[in-house]
Amino acid sequence: MRNFDPSPLRALLHRALARYLTVTPHGFVLEAEPRPVPTIEARILAFGGARTLYRNRKPWCRSLDAVTSVNHADRRCAGCPDFDACTPQVRVDLVIRHHCYRLLLAFSSATNFLEYEARLHREQVDLLAVDHELRITPRGSWGEVRFTRTG
Repeated sequence: MRNFDPSPLRALLHRALARYLTVTPHGFVLEAEPRPVPTIEARILAFGGARTLYRNRKPWCRSLDAVTSVNHADRRCAGCPDFDACTPQVRVDLVIRHHCYRLLLAFSSATNFLEYEARLHREQVDLLAVDHELRITPRGSWGEVRFTRTG
């Protein structure tokens, strides 16, 4: 995957229906795998802020840029009466085994990603130009995502 230009895939991903990567305490749920996978290798295409409003444990409203709702075209996050109930997240668009996925990270997993991105930035490593390993650390009823550089 060296000398890989992610621009065409990034454009395609933003236009297509995204496949969301599910995180469990036992691993990542991938379509082709019968069981959750605790570790995956991926290429990061893009990342940014996001927000999700959950009702009855299900996403009710989502913003993939933390500015505008994708569910309600006329709703802006800043003026939304439910803003304080939203979960701030980090959106990470990935290529895993030749398939595009979207991963929404909150709380400790989001912190882990932002610290990882900052460390690579300090080391002058382009986050989008290297491969990454994502590993689940079980935390009881949820899984925490940790990131390392491969190769």
